Amino acid sequence: MRPRTSKQKFAFFNLIVFTIVLGVMGILFFVLPHSKISIVEKRKLAEMPILSTKSLFEGNYFKGLDLFLADNFPFREGFVSTSFYLKENRGVHSEKIGFYKTVAVDAQLPANVDTTLGKSDTLALDSADRGSAETTEGVVIYDNRAMEVFGGSSSMAKSYAAAVNKYQEALQGKATIYDIAVPSSIAFYPPTEYRKMAASEKLNIDQIYGNLVSGIKTVDAYSEIAAHRNQYIYFGTDHHWTGLGAYYAYVAFCHAAAINPIALEAMTHKVKKNYLGSLYYLTRDSKLKDNPDSVEYWMVPGKQKTIRYGPTLSKGTGGSLYAEHASGGNSYGVFLGGDNPLMRIDTDVKNGRKVVVVKNSYGNPFSTYLVANYETVFVVDYRYYNGSLLDLIKDNGINDVIFINGVFSANTSWHIKMMSKIMNGSGTKNPKSPKQDSTPKDADSIKNNVNDSVKNKGLKKIP
Repeated sequence: MRPRTSKQKFAFFNLIVFTIVLGVMGILFFVLPHSKISIVEKRKLAEMPILSTKSLFEGNYFKGLDLFLADNFPFREGFVSTSFYLKENRGVHSEKIGFYKTVAVDAQLPANVDTTLGKSDTLALDSADRGSAETTEGVVIYDNRAMEVFGGSSSMAKSYAAAVNKYQEALQGKATIYDIAVPSSIAFYPPTEYRKMAASEKLNIDQIYGNLVSGIKTVDAYSEIAAHRNQYIYFGTDHHWTGLGAYYAYVAFCHAAAINPIALEAMTHKVKKNYLGSLYYLTRDSKLKDNPDSVEYWMVPGKQKTIRYGPTLSKGTGGSLYAEHASGGNSYGVFLGGDNPLMRIDTDVKNGRKVVVVKNSYGNPFSTYLVANYETVFVVDYRYYNGSLLDLIKDNGINDVIFINGVFSANTSWHIKMMSKIMNGSGTKNPKSPKQDSTPKDADSIKNNVNDSVKNKGLKKIP
């Protein structure tokens, strides 16, 4: 037998090491506990698929098994972190500008998942979270600020408007519909030479409003936000707006609704510091890590009773308008405590006026300000709600219906589909509401009551 060459010995040594490592990793796979979420990637990890005859013969079982193994191998979080580091530091880099071709942020964890405490505060993770990804062309990082590149179109604007128009047809004469299309930070902040990378959000919003039927009131949030663009109205590490940005959209809504917005100085201002948001976790760019955000929120005075409902809507539990325990990567969850299928907020504003906000997580901070103007505020997250929105409006005598969407979700088929789906629901009954006052209220008396009830809360008049 001929002696092995050095090359053969090295190959044999590699085989032994590889076999040992593979065996150890295999043993650890079965010994170590499996996490349900990835804190590094801020998303739900694949679960072990259920074996059935159908899934086996259709090939779905083995596809699911592949995903489960890929998402749950030992020390995965460390490997992923290293991968992000290597990806960022390869090649030649600009100190001012960066670009990432990546999936949209709504494929990540819902706002209510507390990655600091390792628990979900309100709603279990749902498989739909991956399917809810918004249409985007990537992420630009400019001057330490991350911004999604908008890729909407006139056809999607028309589709979104058509979904809202169906509600107007069903509710005409019964409730007033408002639509708020919210621009993102890339509409205001990138230098001129990089704006050509994104479609015009202002043009798209105008197209949405131009396709809405008569009777729907549009809210010019764009102009109100643009007038305050030099203030802290968008996060640098997250795709959401700040509490201040949402406030200016609320002011724009009050103009459209002819009611008085509560003044910032009439509310209690609080701040949560060192917040790293969705776009940081999506890119892992070190410039974002070195420039964390702060989550500011303003607490409306008065007493509010909040009830939140899970997917079955059968029984409500206590909730909070401001989840002050929210911290770390979940700090945005301070607004409403995160995402719930349905919330009901009863206030001490006794004017008989009721509103429902139909939203995704972008609408959370916006909704908190409405307790200054309405006796009852309902908040519906169309991504998780299974009841009938029309029945909710009818059963509770709701006066105003607000559809609020970031311009990305307004241009994404999945979001438009879910908004339409909840019109009549999926057969799940809405929770029983308290007995309603049967005394009719005309529009003028309601408006007078609104002004009377808020005049002592530091509200400012609309010019």
